[in-house]
Amino acid sequence: MRNRERWLNDMMVELNERVFKQAGYKLNLKKIKISCGFPVGRATAKNKTIGQCFNDAVNGYNEIFIHPCQETSVEVGAVLVHELVHAYDNCQNGHNHVFRKIALAVGLQGKMTATTHTEELKEVIDTIVKDIGEYPHKSFPTHSGYILWVSIITI
Repeated sequence: MRNRERWLNDMMVELNERVFKQAGYKLNLKKIKISCGFPVGRATAKNKTIGQCFNDAVNGYNEIFIHPCQETSVEVGAVLVHELVHAYDNCQNGHNHVFRKIALAVGLQGKMTATTHTEELKEVIDTIVKDIGEYPHKSFPTHSGYILWVSIITI
């Protein structure tokens, strides 16, 4: 059975082949790391960050994190596509016209800071899920966007 990170990486490989390359964009998979994790910054009712991508300035990799509140394979796949668009340009264009051009080409729609999948992208993700299985994760219990139980260690 795949763990979350293996599933996310397998999904990335398939999205690169079936979505990004088809749209004319090839990801550098060796420079991208993906994990399930909480976004940096303070979560508020207004800030509903469900994915983040960091540029390669720190360690030579784009680091992508998918929020643990995401649990369905299609939701996670669509968030991953959004973050992979950021990784494609090393987070250089935010959500501007360059990001928008790529996002639309790979099957995202809507407001660029909160994209959703098109029906065509959903069908591709569904096909990938048939090949690699469902996302092996259950959402963390939350209340109004906040995690109910948190333990923090400071140094």
